[in-house]
Amino acid sequence: MLKDRKSQQYISVRELKDDGYSYYKINKLVKSGKLSGVNKRYYENLSYKGEPNDFYAANACSEKSVICLLSAAVYYGLSSERLSHVDAALPRRSRIPTAIEWPVMKYYLFSGSRYTLGIETVNEKGNIYKIYDMEKTVCDILFYRNKLGFEAAVDVVRNYMQHKERNLNRLMSYAEKLREKTVVRQFVEVLV
Repeated sequence: MLKDRKSQQYISVRELKDDGYSYYKINKLVKSGKLSGVNKRYYENLSYKGEPNDFYAANACSEKSVICLLSAAVYYGLSSERLSHVDAALPRRSRIPTAIEWPVMKYYLFSGSRYTLGIETVNEKGNIYKIYDMEKTVCDILFYRNKLGFEAAVDVVRNYMQHKERNLNRLMSYAEKLREKTVVRQFVEVLV
């Protein structure tokens, strides 16, 4: 059972139904220890054979979740911090999902273009999650520099400026759309 889903850590009810599983069969999989309920829409695949990734849980907790801030910075190699949680953004006025046991999710409510700008979808063998691109991550970290720590923000911008795939035009375009062009320009000029 679940042969086609061995590479997925979290499986939606919709995917199980598409594979031909009825609610009766899904409940049998739960009772037999092959699946564990995360919420009404997702199950954790206890037969998962791949490398566990905390980012996969973000989509299972809420399909609107987008990996952000220091979690995204670590993903791009812009920060070497060891986080005990996953930073995820939700649209403002969203309901914060009920907490799962692990990983610990820390939610931020973003409004308007701060939420929608720069979202990328990553699909790793059927494990799907959304993450902000590198330039949007830098803008967000500078915006939240007082909450996250000034040193963390400087470290991220410094690493971004040394990154071979950086795109300064996109960074400044995002900064303008997010109304933080002056701050971003100051950080970039100081660290060049």
